[in-house]
Amino acid sequence: MATVVAPPASPLASPPRAANGVLLLPEHPRRFGPVSGRLVRRLVVVLTAVVALGTVLAAVADGPGLRAAGLSMVFPGGGLLYAAAPLLFALVMVLVVLAVVLWWGISAHWAIPLVWLGSVGLSAWVGAGPRLWVERGTTWAWAVPVVYLLAFGAVGVAVVRFERTFRRKLARVPELNAYLAGVTPQRRERTADDPDEMDAELLRWVYAMALQPLDGFRGFDWGEQIHGPTCVRYQLNMMGYGLACYAANWLPNAPQPVERALANLIEKATDLRVWSYWRTLNLIGNFDGDPDPIVRDNIMLSAYLGDQINLYEAATGSTRFDEPGSLTFVWRDGRTFAYDHHTIAEAVRHNFERNELGFFPCEPGWVFTACNAMGAQALKGHDTLHGTGHWPAVEPRWRRAVEHEMLTPDGNLPHIRSKIVGLSFDTGEVPGGEYFLTGTNSFADVAPDLAARGGLLGLRGVDAQMEALRGRIVDGVLQHDVTPAPERNTLITTAVPQWTRLIGAARGVGADDVARAAKRRLDATCGTGERWPGRPLHAGVQTLGIHLLVRWGAPLNTAALALRGHVPPVGPVVREVNADDVLVTKAVCPDGRTLRLALRPMGEAATARLSLDGLTPGAAYRLTGAAVGDVRVVADERGAASLQLALAGPAEVAFGPDADVAPGAGGGAA
Repeated sequence: MATVVAPPASPLASPPRAANGVLLLPEHPRRFGPVSGRLVRRLVVVLTAVVALGTVLAAVADGPGLRAAGLSMVFPGGGLLYAAAPLLFALVMVLVVLAVVLWWGISAHWAIPLVWLGSVGLSAWVGAGPRLWVERGTTWAWAVPVVYLLAFGAVGVAVVRFERTFRRKLARVPELNAYLAGVTPQRRERTADDPDEMDAELLRWVYAMALQPLDGFRGFDWGEQIHGPTCVRYQLNMMGYGLACYAANWLPNAPQPVERALANLIEKATDLRVWSYWRTLNLIGNFDGDPDPIVRDNIMLSAYLGDQINLYEAATGSTRFDEPGSLTFVWRDGRTFAYDHHTIAEAVRHNFERNELGFFPCEPGWVFTACNAMGAQALKGHDTLHGTGHWPAVEPRWRRAVEHEMLTPDGNLPHIRSKIVGLSFDTGEVPGGEYFLTGTNSFADVAPDLAARGGLLGLRGVDAQMEALRGRIVDGVLQHDVTPAPERNTLITTAVPQWTRLIGAARGVGADDVARAAKRRLDATCGTGERWPGRPLHAGVQTLGIHLLVRWGAPLNTAALALRGHVPPVGPVVREVNADDVLVTKAVCPDGRTLRLALRPMGEAATARLSLDGLTPGAAYRLTGAAVGDVRVVADERGAASLQLALAGPAEVAFGPDADVAPGAGGGAA
């Protein structure tokens, strides 16, 4: 195990607060945080030393070979221009671009130095050796100033772009702080309608995806497993997060088959095809052949999976993944890596503690703000469920990373930073490469004050936009269209992400009527009418999972569920149902006595066979609903009862003590 890195000894100033309690932005922010700045300075020193050595070599070396080598130290391949080999110089430039892509794409941090060093050796060989198109010993003196112009131009462009962006953001701080100080923070209650026809189809689809055999992945998007929507782990995560919200909001009193589906989505992560990518990344980026996907870095698996287990336990109360070895990863040669909820949380905490930057990597050498928000959630959720102290132990260094290493002057957070050279850049994964908040919980559980400030900045002006859209609602449907765009990696052209953002923004400012109307427009314009292995909405699997997070995240979203933990159901509980024939889309007991059920036959008609418990032994109960008539049962000595209902279509029913249930009662909001 690696040595734990202590946090910096010198305390950093806490951000100021306005009179309304909202965090303000620092008025005099640093260009780089303490750790990032040290990494950048180290990079500058190394580059300066290389250029200086190259300059000396180019100035005093005897012979064109060594002078060419020196110029290639000043700028990669520059000596090839001096040695009259422009085609080879162009080849080096292509290789430099490829090295940058590999640096980002597969954590090949050695790729750029390797190409640079290779160009030095190639320049020495070409400069001293025979030539193909020119006479031996030919040099182009004009290339010397060009090489220095290229070197200083590249550095100058990077510095000017960074400084221009920094100053532009800094100039906005007074205005943004005035806005933050002048607003009145509002607590918005999340409301939701009962599940509708599309919710039922989406629930049916998620069940079909999840309840395949554990090695079955029919209907998933398959592609490269390092970045983006074709990563099956993210598809499993997002469906699990969304389904956990549905279970907590609409099925607390019907734990099956939703518990089995949620558990399967977690267990599928142990399939070798889902996590084998890590061995390659670990070998290339860390020079470490250990395939263990949890022990080092790889927060994009450990934290996301840990938080998925948190939500599973909070929604269902099941502790199956607390058992030692309940999640075992088996490598190709038979080596096993046994984990459970607790040991995953411990690994996430240890990785936070061993990384000086305060964040730890997804891919070797690269820290992502989004993934480290998920890491915080994984620890906070585990603490809520199990009374551990992982998050308080990590929180100071995590906040230091957010506020002093990552925060830009205008309150945005860069998506990515190199823990080797301290630099950030836009990878194209998120619009603009920055965001005010991130993680599925948007900091609401781990840093409510940062969540409040980021929410105010991110939703600024959205009220006016929602008011304009409100005028375009006709018969409960938003008369508005968005332009479909190709998903990254899958290239599926879809409008679902835009609709999801619109619905989320509407809910964020309390415009529930706009959110509801937008959802109806989404269903009408993006619905496919297909069932598994097709998809009810036209989009990739990860995109659909993210949509379910927003669609089903009311009244409880993932942050509220993580903070609440598990609350056992009260009142009658549907313990078993013949799920192959009948879909339960709602099972809630708002008053603790009367169960509100929504049932749908999987085909045109079915007989629902329900086993219920949580009843008063010997008491009379009554089930009633317009589609099923009026049924009376008496609970046995165990407080259990069984029912059979003939369903010719969707049915809303109520079940409770005989005196509480009025004939025909079946509807009503949860």
